[in-house]
Amino acid sequence: MSGYVRQIPTCGARGEASAPLMKGLLLKCLPEEVSLARRAIRKSLSGYRREVVDNVEQCASETVANAIVHSGGEGDGEDVTIMLVIVELREKVRIEVIDGGAEGGVPEIGAHDDMEGESGRGLFIVETLADAWGTYVDEHGRNVWFEVNLP
Repeated sequence: MSGYVRQIPTCGARGEASAPLMKGLLLKCLPEEVSLARRAIRKSLSGYRREVVDNVEQCASETVANAIVHSGGEGDGEDVTIMLVIVELREKVRIEVIDGGAEGGVPEIGAHDDMEGESGRGLFIVETLADAWGTYVDEHGRNVWFEVNLP
């Protein structure tokens, strides 16, 4: 595993049972980082039902892959950082993928004419598997988030 993994400490007052657990992972803008994100999700959510973990892992893979493709990195991707944030709440898991954004880079679901193609289905998959999702884009970058409810 790469040496740029960072964990964000638990939020909330010490001993507060309802405080969310937050973990963060810094990723380089390289395709092989998607597998690192998948492993982090599996490790962080190992105590949850398999269906929840599978859905979160798939949605995270799609949003990280989209960030790598659309983040506007220069050169070989070493100079661009993507942040994967895992937030465990009592009733759901929330994932945020934050990157530097790109010109005109508002994430949206495209046409699904070519469901057999190799790209273009990421946000459609997220919309299908997640219970909620959205984006936030400003002058500092882009945040694509999704939530999966816990049974």
